Amino acid sequence: MKTRNLYIVTYGCQMNVYDSTCLEASMRKRGWNLAESQEGADFIFLNTCSIREKAARRVIGHLKRLKALKLKNPALILGVGGCVAEQEGRKLLDEVPWLNLVVGPGRLSEIPLLVENLTSDMPPIVLSGQAPLAQPEPPAQPGPALDSGQRDLSDFEEIDPRPAPIGSFLTIMTGCDNYCAYCVVPYLRGPERSRPREEVLAEARNLVSRGSVELTLLGQNVNSYGRAGHRGGEDFVDLLTEVSKIPNLLRLRFTTSHPKDFPPALVGLFGKLPSLCEHLHLPLQAGSDRILAAMGRRYDKNRYLSLVSALREACPDLALSTDVIVGFPGETEEEFLQTVDLLETVRFDFIFSFKYSDRPMTKANSLPGKIEENEKQRRLTHLQAVQKTITLEKHQALIGQSREVLVEGFGRKAGQLSGRTRDLKLVNFDGPASLMGRLATVTILEAWPVSLIGQLSSDRPSAPQNLN
Repeated sequence: MKTRNLYIVTYGCQMNVYDSTCLEASMRKRGWNLAESQEGADFIFLNTCSIREKAARRVIGHLKRLKALKLKNPALILGVGGCVAEQEGRKLLDEVPWLNLVVGPGRLSEIPLLVENLTSDMPPIVLSGQAPLAQPEPPAQPGPALDSGQRDLSDFEEIDPRPAPIGSFLTIMTGCDNYCAYCVVPYLRGPERSRPREEVLAEARNLVSRGSVELTLLGQNVNSYGRAGHRGGEDFVDLLTEVSKIPNLLRLRFTTSHPKDFPPALVGLFGKLPSLCEHLHLPLQAGSDRILAAMGRRYDKNRYLSLVSALREACPDLALSTDVIVGFPGETEEEFLQTVDLLETVRFDFIFSFKYSDRPMTKANSLPGKIEENEKQRRLTHLQAVQKTITLEKHQALIGQSREVLVEGFGRKAGQLSGRTRDLKLVNFDGPASLMGRLATVTILEAWPVSLIGQLSSDRPSAPQNLN
């Protein structure tokens, strides 16, 4: 039997990484191997993100570059999945007619069986997920929790028996009910659906049993996990607590959190659960109350700052990261500077910052007062320069201190290892390959805006152990 080779390209968020991992495992169960390059593949699959226009255009560019490979190998099957597939649907075939498969994020679990019978000379297959055809009103009530009869991601059947990565992602819910004015996710991934608690715990235990010592729980808004029970975030608190009890789990993280859905019980877990890391990604988006309201964020600056204060009181060493959008329609210079001021007030450890871009179906797409591209770029450059200074100052304050680093890979220089601290700082240092997957104590010697340089200060690294 001829060997069949799969090549997956993943764009965008960590949830896409998780989806691609599930797809790869399911394809392997059916006899597929991973190709080392696109040239050696029988099936190339692009798992995509369209949260910003630039990301969507990158996918189209990649597909157009694959035309030469398709002409050279007509039997090659090309597929696109994820949010670009959901958003564009059959329109992708107009721009890239050599495509064979277009599958929305809610239908990825169908790919392995589809590809079994798909040949390159068959008409293209287009499968949309749960995205509506027209813009709906935000739901009056939260969506139902996902039960065993409504599964999508968990339809990827067998659990992968291979060794797991040192750090693994685990999606606990899909979709979103927030309908922020700039965000296309609810229209492409559908309403919130939480995976059953026992299913999540079983997968978490399996990942740890296969070698993962760090887990990151994923969702568009993890705080609202299971909220069909109307327990005010307690479902997610309970889930975190149970996951933290898994033997040999060294580190636990979660993302992304919405500030409007952050209960006191969740704040209280920081500094309480030994494996819960001292880092939180807490999206801000803007520092102006008027812009926050126009974005549909449902919190104001004071509420955000109060939450930050409570978190830092519960866990003084907590590192904070955030998302910021500049140039939202109608944003004035004064309102932009309010965002800059908030960065200097909170002093985030790092940020993800973006220029606003129109997305189809969203409310902001039709708002007046669009900002010129060159002005958005000026604001973004200013914002990033301010944050670069803050990040460097925070990193310089660590010089001379010792930090626990989970070794995840190799650095760019020969003999150099790379890993992250509990508060998500990237540290490069010289050390033996035997430290891979272990905890090492590293003294910080140099500080840069993106990473730290350290020196191994313990020749007795910690093996994975139960910290609970």
